[in-house]
Amino acid sequence: MIDFWKALQSGWQIQNEPMNKELYDDIRQNKDKYPSHIVALAGFCATYNAKWFGGYAGIVHTKAGTVRNYYDEAVRNVIRQVPAIQDVKFICSDYRDIKVPKGAVIYCDPPYKGTTGYQDGIDYNHYWDWIRDISKDNYVLCSEYDAPDDFECIWSKNLITTLDNASRSKATERLFTYKNGLYMSNNSTK
Repeated sequence: MIDFWKALQSGWQIQNEPMNKELYDDIRQNKDKYPSHIVALAGFCATYNAKWFGGYAGIVHTKAGTVRNYYDEAVRNVIRQVPAIQDVKFICSDYRDIKVPKGAVIYCDPPYKGTTGYQDGIDYNHYWDWIRDISKDNYVLCSEYDAPDDFECIWSKNLITTLDNASRSKATERLFTYKNGLYMSNNSTK
């Protein structure tokens, strides 16, 4: 994924990359045969809800009777973001190894507890302890469904989640911050 965003920063024109089911399947089965940014394009943009190779999502006839081209929608979304990422530094690292400068604004979006997750698991107790620690000197916002009691929900929205085009469930997306952290000390209205 990092190579994908770096390629876009370097001028790669994503709209020139068509993605039909045959190409998607070939990339999924032969990842070593393709540049990493093309693998990411297939794995995240041509699949349902950006779930890594979660099934080809091209042109679909919806239950509502409309026609959607999920791949084109994903590509248009990515293209809109390119101007805003030109000065972003992308790194691949364990979150515990990141050197965070004081006063930073940090947004954390871990694999949500109790969901599909990623290939490598996460120790949620350690993660929340890390958030507590870095919140002392930084503005830290955490996206999750739930958080420990010493975190405050500052935003929420009910939504329907989908991991593929068939299964749907209700959930409440929330944004949390540590109650004793810098964010709350500077934004407290109590």
